[in-house]
Amino acid sequence: MFEQDRVLVRLQQRVMGEGEIVACFLSGSYGRYQNDGYSDMDIALVFADEAARERAWQQRRAFVQSVMQYVPAKSFDGVHVRPYFHIVLYSNGTKADYRYELQSELAPNPWDRDIRILKDRDGWAEQFQAASARTVMPQPHLSTADLTALDERFWVMLWDAFRLLLRGNADKPFTIYLELLHFTLPSLLYVLPPEDPTRAPLLRAQFNQDAQGVAAHLSVLLQAYLNARTAVVQRLHLDFSPDTRFETAVQDLIKSKL
Repeated sequence: MFEQDRVLVRLQQRVMGEGEIVACFLSGSYGRYQNDGYSDMDIALVFADEAARERAWQQRRAFVQSVMQYVPAKSFDGVHVRPYFHIVLYSNGTKADYRYELQSELAPNPWDRDIRILKDRDGWAEQFQAASARTVMPQPHLSTADLTALDERFWVMLWDAFRLLLRGNADKPFTIYLELLHFTLPSLLYVLPPEDPTRAPLLRAQFNQDAQGVAAHLSVLLQAYLNARTAVVQRLHLDFSPDTRFETAVQDLIKSKL
């Protein structure tokens, strides 16, 4: 269990002393009051105008370090997530994501429907939360073109990895297998809800130095992928027609080689 409570107390003290921060709130599990000792902290710092945000952004590293002044921390910009997003790893075990927001740009949204307000000038954050609570969570989306591209790469990478494993090589196909999982599973898992029976088998992906054993596992993963793909097509009503003749032939070939 890490020390998020200390960070929370110090954060509130710091934002109350920063005049240009109009509001500060926590979203995610902290906003829902469902956090535990391992939860990360999703922190929004809201500013009245671009100039105020820019001044704060220039001092972001000093600010996040001052929250836990005597705790070593590593921080970096999360450009892969969005602009004005700063990620901090405090060495007491706490991970904190800081969003630098503008009042004029932060529209009510379903991800901020449950927030824990630490600072609120003139009731802005309270009104923002009420408006966010009226928004609807968007439905997961995957287009037919997206699924087609995903499917094509899945078959290529599966076949490359399987052939190398049959050769007895467990090293070279590892990177191919990682790419296969990275390109395929997140999109399917995003669409499929936890209760869908085709979701859990996707989470059983594994790889080790037993080339023959991993090759056999690829056969299982292939069936899990096909079941999940069918579930996604049905759930999203996609106009996707698999090449069943080819896929059946490949499945038969894989079974014959194991």
